[in-house]
Amino acid sequence: MFKTISALNSLLGTLLSLVIVAGLGVGGWFAYRAYYADKWALEDTEKELEEKEKEVTRLSVQLASSQEQVETLGEELKAKEREIARLSMANRLLKVDHRIARLDVLWQGPSAQTGELTTRVSFVETDEQGKPLERPRVFDIKGEFVRVDALVIKFADQQVEIGDPLRSTSVCLFKQIYGDEDAPKKGFPLDSASSRPAPYERGGKMSDLEREIWANFWDYANDAEKAKKAGVRAAHGQSFFQQVRPQKRYKVFLRSTGDLTIIPEDRPPEETGQTF
Repeated sequence: MFKTISALNSLLGTLLSLVIVAGLGVGGWFAYRAYYADKWALEDTEKELEEKEKEVTRLSVQLASSQEQVETLGEELKAKEREIARLSMANRLLKVDHRIARLDVLWQGPSAQTGELTTRVSFVETDEQGKPLERPRVFDIKGEFVRVDALVIKFADQQVEIGDPLRSTSVCLFKQIYGDEDAPKKGFPLDSASSRPAPYERGGKMSDLEREIWANFWDYANDAEKAKKAGVRAAHGQSFFQQVRPQKRYKVFLRSTGDLTIIPEDRPPEETGQTF
């Protein structure tokens, strides 16, 4: 009996020891897990953040690439628009005719003083719609032919293309008008190099550029280097010579190419028959 009780006590002690050891193991495992749980959670969070940063970086690179493509396309579009505008303007300037003046033959017949054939003409500069830009000037010239001398400046292509208000085409300054029986040196003066020609009037005082153009006209005509620096392709005198008839009207054009042209034009019915 005593042995039985002793054996039972020994078994209970062993069981108690096992329970204690098991309890210590479980407690240790929970303590270990509790100790490292925060560390594992932090590592997981760091991995998630790292993955998100990689995704953000990838998306940023993709966005930057897209923006660069948009900017490139925008620049290409602007360049094409500028080229279209430039070609359109150049094409317009090459085709447009600029009405510079109107010449009316007011009377033609023998002079009461000398008996020589005399032609009375009215000369007025106009805008492109034919509206006078100045008061008409009337001249009595000898003969039935009228000659007008002019100074013409032709600008280089790049000056034409930039669309400057003055340099966007060839420009002309009328020097004098006279008849075929008149001596050229006794011709009637028209424009002055010290004043702005009426078709180029834009209000205000004459600009330094305009003064420079006309003041240096013959320098441009004789000095290629100086002309090139000023964007001038050519500078020279030019004349038109026209037989005129009573009651006729003539239009004078300066094309953007620098060519002077004179053509007949019908006068309005209300003006027909007027003499001075």
